[in-house]
Amino acid sequence: MKCQAIDRRVSTYLDGLLPVEERRQIEAHLDGCPVCALQIQQLAQLRTRLRALPARTPPPHLTTSLHVLASRERARVATRASHGALIRHWLDRASLIGHNLMRPLALPFAGGLVSALVLFSMLVPQFRGQTVVSDDVPTMLTTEATVKSAMSYGLGDADIVVDVLVDESGRMLDYWVPDGQRWDGDPQLRQSIEKTLVCMQFTPGTMFGQPASGKLRITLRRSHVEVKG
Repeated sequence: MKCQAIDRRVSTYLDGLLPVEERRQIEAHLDGCPVCALQIQQLAQLRTRLRALPARTPPPHLTTSLHVLASRERARVATRASHGALIRHWLDRASLIGHNLMRPLALPFAGGLVSALVLFSMLVPQFRGQTVVSDDVPTMLTTEATVKSAMSYGLGDADIVVDVLVDESGRMLDYWVPDGQRWDGDPQLRQSIEKTLVCMQFTPGTMFGQPASGKLRITLRRSHVEVKG
């Protein structure tokens, strides 16, 4: 066995994971090659010293960031598991974009609808001889995601607004800071907010009766949590 082969197998050799025959070949090579023997001896000493170092506790904000990254990666892998999952992912994204585009029109539309209902109620008495019967069953094509449970950690009395993206399983995929918010410059406050978001439990929205991803705007305060779809 040559020195290049030893270099490729040195970590596996030190871990004791090589087959018996390969391990014997490496040990035979080490008996006749002082350079490789010295290299493995130094690596073994380094591994021993590293294992003897005390374990360090990661900072809380790093743990929160890793949770967010893991959620993103889990969602990314899930969307690429099959062609059907990828299609559902893009349909959910298109639905979310369309929902956000239509949101500015919701208030004028609601105002026009209320005006039409008021006008209709004023005209109804003029049709006394007519009876309207309807057997239609109202249905909701879509519902918004909601917060199932929430706890706040170290938040102040000022309003803190966060936009959160929730997938069809009720997991938080990401969050954004809306314009006009200045709290993201405070690392301690940002850590408390991220901890609060990670500990929240969400109920996903639905589209045609099926779970769908959605975006929420959450207002956090010490006393309560306000949610808007």
